[in-house]
Amino acid sequence: MPGSERRPGGDRGWFLEDAIPGATIHHPGGRTLDEADHVWLAWISQNASDVHGNADAAARGAWGRPIVLGALSAAIVIGLAAPGTPEPALGGTGALDGWRAIRLTGTVLPGDTLVAESEIHAVHAAPGAPTGRVERTIRGRNQRGEEIARIEEERTVARRPPV
Repeated sequence: MPGSERRPGGDRGWFLEDAIPGATIHHPGGRTLDEADHVWLAWISQNASDVHGNADAAARGAWGRPIVLGALSAAIVIGLAAPGTPEPALGGTGALDGWRAIRLTGTVLPGDTLVAESEIHAVHAAPGAPTGRVERTIRGRNQRGEEIARIEEERTVARRPPV
């Protein structure tokens, strides 16, 4: 039903049958980011910005402490919203066809917990085909419900495996 909220089963992942245009999928689970998460990524990616890795300098900035790298925040949100794993025979289904846009819409601080939801825009699938294409907007939110990231994507998604 358009505008309704859907929650796939308690397991992580969702399938083509869960993608209903106009509906929102609230993905189960969440991820709390700590100091080590973002400092590690800043080091490994050679990000030398004081706002991410220099606690002394960041303390004098707008947030009063280091902030989490936006790339890490977006990656966590995308991972939380990943579709279910298809049958092995389908190989690379569930593959990403393209991110149209990734927007960082809020600040993430160490200690924040991120969750994800997907607004389904369109589903393209032939009857009986093992997969279809889904157009959606993924929204990442923190524990206060504030949006921190918005990702527009189109991807191939498998149908739910038979029981």
